[in-house]
Amino acid sequence: MENAHVANIELYYKAIQFYLDYKPLLLNDVLVVLAPRMDHTRSVNFFTKVGHLQLVKPYLRSVQSLNNKAINEALNNLLIEEEDYQGLRTSIDAFDNFDNIALAQKLEKHELIEFRRIAAYLYKGNNRWKQSVELCKKDRLFKVRCFEL
Repeated sequence: MENAHVANIELYYKAIQFYLDYKPLLLNDVLVVLAPRMDHTRSVNFFTKVGHLQLVKPYLRSVQSLNNKAINEALNNLLIEEEDYQGLRTSIDAFDNFDNIALAQKLEKHELIEFRRIAAYLYKGNNRWKQSVELCKKDRLFKVRCFEL
């Protein structure tokens, strides 16, 4: 019986590949239906590997409430690519399962000041005050402005 269960799960991923190949506009609908039994980390890795993570953003949003690290990091990266700093801020405030320091390091070099402010906020939240203050000073965000995100 256990093998039948695994075989059924594998069929899910074959179905996902089919929809990706032949019906990509319906892919998110299928993913939402299959979501309760899927390995979301595996799904994120698959869509990253095939270069179609952006295509499944609605699915990622629909399962982000699970606070899965792979989902959170994938969505956060998509939001950075889209330069959606408000969406990123909402995501990191609501879902905390991601590598905070890696994200802060990525954002501190971003060309948009709003992303650098988020980096300072992440450093502050991880008690890396020196890095947070240095980033704020570099951007000339004195006093409270840097931390009132």
